[in-house]
Order: sequence, then C-alpha cells, then structure tokens
Amino acid sequence: MSQLPPKLVETLQQFSKLSDNELDTLNSNLEHKLVKKGEHYMRQGQVCNYLGFLTSGTMRVYHLAKDKEYTSYFNFGDRNPFVSSFSSFITRKPSQESIHALEDCELLVISYDNLQKLYEASFALQKMGRLIAEYNYTLAIKRIYSLQHFSAQERYNELLHIYPNLVNHVPHHYIASYLGITPESLSRIRKEK
Repeated sequence: MSQLPPKLVETLQQFSKLSDNELDTLNSNLEHKLVKKGEHYMRQGQVCNYLGFLTSGTMRVYHLAKDKEYTSYFNFGDRNPFVSSFSSFITRKPSQESIHALEDCELLVISYDNLQKLYEASFALQKMGRLIAEYNYTLAIKRIYSLQHFSAQERYNELLHIYPNLVNHVPHHYIASYLGITPESLSRIRKEK
C-alpha cells in the first residue's frame, strides 16, 4: 500500500491529530482518481458520492441557471484542496453544482459510505470531518460576504490574495464569473491594476 502524500497528511493534521493507525486506515479507504482537463468530476443533478483531496491541478465549481454558468469557487493549491459538492455529499440529494477540471487533476477520493464507517470507528477522524466541514462553511460565508459587500475591484484584489497564481491558470471568463462581473469589466479592472 502506498503512503499518503505528505501534503495530505499535513493538511489533515491541521484539523485533527491522527495516529499512524488512523492514517493507515484512511489510506486503505482512499482511491486514486484522474480527471483530465475539460472532464467533469461530477455534474449538477447527480448525488455526490465522493469527497476528494486535490493533489495536483485546478478544478472549478459552478452551476448552470437560465443557460448561464456561475462560478462558485476554485479548487486550487492550498486554499480549497477538498473537492466535493458538500451539500449533496452531506444530504445525499442531487447536487446543484458541477465540478470540472481546468487542467489535468489528480485526486485521492473516499466514498460517502466508507467515510461514515471511519467516523464511527475513530473519534479523531470524526473530529477531522467536522472541522473540515466547519472550514468549508467559513469559506462559503466569506464568499457570500464578499459578493454582498465588496466592490468588483475589492473582490478582484481578494482573489489575487487568496489565489495568487490563479489568473495565470484559469480562462478569464471563469474569473469574471467568479467575481460576478462581465469579462469586459474584468479587463478594465486588470488594466487599472
């Protein structure tokens, strides 16, 4: 059995101190998944059955409404390594969002059922899951606050702070969608920088 990637261990240990046994148990329940550029990890309307940890690549979470795509967030680097439609994963109901790869991505994934078994077997793993959920909740609240209270320029500056290299990896119309502005407005903001 291969070892967990050091970055995954480091990230998980920030949420809960896991023993070698717990890390081994977790590792034995993970599957390696490749998602090629342009492919979907999951689509709107499906029930999300997996929680993934992004080991390389960039993914975009978005939803479709009235024939228009709205970017919710990106899974990239250290900011959002956990890939899932969390609402669907937790409630077991169809997802309102899709997740697709903006470049070739590698993930380690665990199924909902296996994760529940791990939670039952280990308090530390249960605590880890709770704290990861709380972390993602706080990210969502910050995102909502930003959209409601920051100007487009402030949201762009925040994007550069949160995802320093993202603008070099992601098509600008996705960045504009994330910021809630048109691509033309994004061009103007970038010229003023």
